[in-house]
Amino acid sequence: MGPEPGYRSQNHIAGHEGIGYVVKSHDLSLLGRPVAMRFLAAACESCVYCLRGLQSSCPEQLNIPKHVNGTFQHYNTVPISCLMPLPAGLLDEGRDLGKYCAALCSGSAALRAIRASNCRPGDVALIIGVAGGIGHLVGMMAKRVFGLKVIGIDRKWKIDTLQAEQRAQVADVFLPTPGECVERESNGLYGFKSALLSACTQLRGDSQLSRYAETVIVTASEFSAFQNLEEYACDGGSIVCVGVPRGDCKLSIPLATLVERSLRFEGSLMGGRKEAMEVLQYIRSGLINPIVTEVGLADVPKEMQRLGEGGVIGKVAVRLSG
Repeated sequence: MGPEPGYRSQNHIAGHEGIGYVVKSHDLSLLGRPVAMRFLAAACESCVYCLRGLQSSCPEQLNIPKHVNGTFQHYNTVPISCLMPLPAGLLDEGRDLGKYCAALCSGSAALRAIRASNCRPGDVALIIGVAGGIGHLVGMMAKRVFGLKVIGIDRKWKIDTLQAEQRAQVADVFLPTPGECVERESNGLYGFKSALLSACTQLRGDSQLSRYAETVIVTASEFSAFQNLEEYACDGGSIVCVGVPRGDCKLSIPLATLVERSLRFEGSLMGGRKEAMEVLQYIRSGLINPIVTEVGLADVPKEMQRLGEGGVIGKVAVRLSG
């Protein structure tokens, strides 16, 4: 694995989420200030996209580690505009700082995706890829912040790996992926849809009008996760795509289905600093508790390989000191 197109081909330092202190600056008032670095490091805040809350489309944006070296290093020299100020004293509270890192990109992406769905308290949300870095945060916030009933879908071994407390935080009901159902059951996709409909009915506590989920959020990055999405949502439902498979993948849905069932499809990339700060406060207050595995800098190549193979549960954070 190496840098994507547009990144430095040599002397590339990866890492797109990080938290630390300012240790050297021309402005002495900044010394000791807690700050964060995130992929969407800076935007102009004055173009039509920024003014509409779409900083990820700003033509003047700076990204870490694309335009500025990443966070996998003890000291980083960056423009002050690329640093996100953090609340004073945040890093002195004795909390697990790796969990705060989850708020910066994955957390902001998760929060933005939930809001893009136009969900209402009590709605059933289907989260595909619920054990992943973004997916588990979507599940946690959907339950604890937005009051949704959550059905989580992921590979069975990932679901089984989650501890009981983590399972309770992430989703109300878990189902294996449709692909696993097809492999193990003779009725395949029909069996998965039957289990999904049953779970939706169970969570609503109302069998008078059985229907699928009001919200479907896809955080997985495998193309198979994007198949048959319209069949998992009820009429008037929203389908939000956050994960992006590699390659020239295309989403297909019959236009008649889209129109006659009043379905909404939306893409959602990531939130800005506002969303990141909101998620950070959810973590700080204990409302959500991200699943984070801390590793050393020497473990990064191995963890990147696991990440590429889909073998990671939640987030991985690199501790560089302390």
